[in-house]
Amino acid sequence: MNRVDLRLRKTTKSPLCLSTGFVAMDIVEGESETFAAAGGSCGNVMALLSFMGWHTQPVARLGTDNAGSFITEEFERLGVDTSHITCTSGVRTPIVIQRFVESSNGERTHRFSLTCPDCGAWLPRYRPTTIKHASEVIEKDRIPDAFFFDRVSPCALKLSEWAREKGALVVFEPSSIGDERQFQKAVDTAHILKYSHDRLGHLPDLAKVSGPKIVIETHGAEGLRVRWRSRWSTLPAIRAIHLVDAAGSGDWCTAGIIHAIGEGGSKALESLDKGRLDYGLRLGQALAAINCGFEGARGAMDALDIKRLNTMLSDSTEDVPTLDRPAAVPSAPPPASLCHSCADALPSGKTGLSENSKKRAGRV
Repeated sequence: MNRVDLRLRKTTKSPLCLSTGFVAMDIVEGESETFAAAGGSCGNVMALLSFMGWHTQPVARLGTDNAGSFITEEFERLGVDTSHITCTSGVRTPIVIQRFVESSNGERTHRFSLTCPDCGAWLPRYRPTTIKHASEVIEKDRIPDAFFFDRVSPCALKLSEWAREKGALVVFEPSSIGDERQFQKAVDTAHILKYSHDRLGHLPDLAKVSGPKIVIETHGAEGLRVRWRSRWSTLPAIRAIHLVDAAGSGDWCTAGIIHAIGEGGSKALESLDKGRLDYGLRLGQALAAINCGFEGARGAMDALDIKRLNTMLSDSTEDVPTLDRPAAVPSAPPPASLCHSCADALPSGKTGLSENSKKRAGRV
């Protein structure tokens, strides 16, 4: 498909995308500053689709802590509906620290850490929401056009089965397997299965599953391959000339696909043609390439509006053009403390990020 055909058209119908899965607070140790952002694959896809005009509702369980408050406040600022996010005492909100290092070939790449930079203790991990919560969502809310999930749990299975039965387009993007029986059920409920070759490409049977109508296997900088109507085809990557941070690329690609073909629910698959599918895939790839020019999984969304994005998408070259980086990308400082193990020992004004950690971020 020619890049000149790509355009992000913000929907005016406000279709609903319901989701459940990984929602976390990202702490990004950037080149010039350390900043926080609501993240996790589920959280990013919901924020991105909201940016594209969707009504998005993540179903998540967070803690009554600084990170939980930060996430809900940022989601509300971004237009994400937080009515299905519960903040529960005794639960700690997941936190992920993103650092940058130089790869063996001299390129800047990111690494994720799940331990406190000050004391080395494990940071809070993902906690799935409950079956009771899923039942409350089903009873109270309207039927979604699309349902996205990236983690397998009883709650996710209940919601995905309900959403599929009601005609929603179900998209499953696993990062690992976990319980094999539950994983197979999740695959069977999905219309679209999307996974990374780096994470799950070692499972040849995953490419042969019969349930999903569309199977997408991403290969990073090499592009992706897609199975549709029992045939595989490949799409090369759209190269990001200005590479700052590749984190979040997969989430942009997923959001682009859902935006392109998810409105109207699973019925859209009945009239889907190759051109429309390719448009969704290429749109997602192009948005991901643009975002690589900014730090953070949603950096481009914070720095650019739809008009500027479309100016870049409509460029007729094969690659995303070099960016004129904005003077300032909106960012938020991390909450006062990250780790419950050492928070009480932190002096006033500290962020929970060690001085060595902050210096390391500034050198990259």
